[in-house]
Amino acid sequence: MHWFSRPSYHRIEVCVWIHAAVVAGCLFVGSISTSELAAGEIKQKFLGEGMTRKMGGYRPMRAVMDQESSIVTQAPDGLVSPAYGKIEVGGRSYAFILDTTEEGESRLWVDTNADGDLTNDPATEWKPQAQGEWTMYSGKSQVDLGDGQLGSLGMYRFDPKDPRRAQLSNVLLFYEDFGFEYELELDGQLFSTFYPGTPKTGDRLSIDRDKNGSMSPHYESLILGTPFNFTGTTMVLDVRDGVLILEPAADSLPQLPLPPDLRIGQPALNFAASTMTGNSVDFPKSYAGKLVMLDFWATWCGPCIAEIPNMKKAYEDWHAEGFEILGVSFDDQGQEEKVKKFLEDRELPWEQIYEGKGWETSLGKTYDVGGIPFVLLVDGDTGEILGTSRELRGEKLSDFIGEKLKAKKGE
Repeated sequence: MHWFSRPSYHRIEVCVWIHAAVVAGCLFVGSISTSELAAGEIKQKFLGEGMTRKMGGYRPMRAVMDQESSIVTQAPDGLVSPAYGKIEVGGRSYAFILDTTEEGESRLWVDTNADGDLTNDPATEWKPQAQGEWTMYSGKSQVDLGDGQLGSLGMYRFDPKDPRRAQLSNVLLFYEDFGFEYELELDGQLFSTFYPGTPKTGDRLSIDRDKNGSMSPHYESLILGTPFNFTGTTMVLDVRDGVLILEPAADSLPQLPLPPDLRIGQPALNFAASTMTGNSVDFPKSYAGKLVMLDFWATWCGPCIAEIPNMKKAYEDWHAEGFEILGVSFDDQGQEEKVKKFLEDRELPWEQIYEGKGWETSLGKTYDVGGIPFVLLVDGDTGEILGTSRELRGEKLSDFIGEKLKAKKGE
């Protein structure tokens, strides 16, 4: 599933996160016996590999191949057209050489022990994969993180001749497949989370407070070093000498509410707003007798735009029967005219709400939107959620709307 998420972990041309209830690299994995953990204690377990699988995705980083050959003290024999770069991980630097043979094949060496000698390291896994007329290389290596810890890195490079990714022609992309599992207690409630790589103050960490396997960007996320209140007591979770420390905060904060339950069968959240045409909306009461699809989107969101033909077809097929769409734009300040022109050019007749606040759009926070497109189908009479993004995407959208309208009318 393609989706656009908040900037810290967003879908870009070099990586697609697998959307598996992941925000900022943490996932609840189970309960812990109270006898195993004292109040305020944090248990930390290093995981040398497999973090990508546990998290359902990865965070790509760039290593630019712009270094001189002097960054290594000993290079492999037989280099043809080498490029040199550094991978920065956990405060340590690992030199690498990417060489291209006369036949166009790519070879990769990584200074896994960071001693400057690239002839005494384990061989790096590095294999080609055809992507149409282009060839992408990918592989992995284990680097020495110090203190006897080896951390696995995933690496890949797009074909430097691919014009679609010309800006990445001299870039090796990598991600940390290692990290930590943490167990901690908050007001007698026990949680387990994962974090990729090595955490530092200012990083974002998430805890599945309601233990439903789904991670909320607004209600289950904290910043290391910043006070938070998830369970009744204001605490600070921070990093000291590479270790997480949990302490009471100097000042108290109100307890953060739990995330809204927006599953099928649950009530939608009420709100009042004004549309771009000046009309007032009392959601969902304004749609009594109808079904309304609440659509969070933006003009810059490719997957949102890709859904427009499906939405227009459903609207044309069922609007006369009681189907409405209400859009909520995530475009930034000063983009109102751009949004209006976008709607006019694509002949989108349904109402739109525009606040000009981007990701800080108030309705986005109310509905806990962490990635767009985000859509819900709501019964205007009961306020019940009848469909989510799982059902409201793709060419079968019109069929789904038709089925729900007929069910509402008892047909």
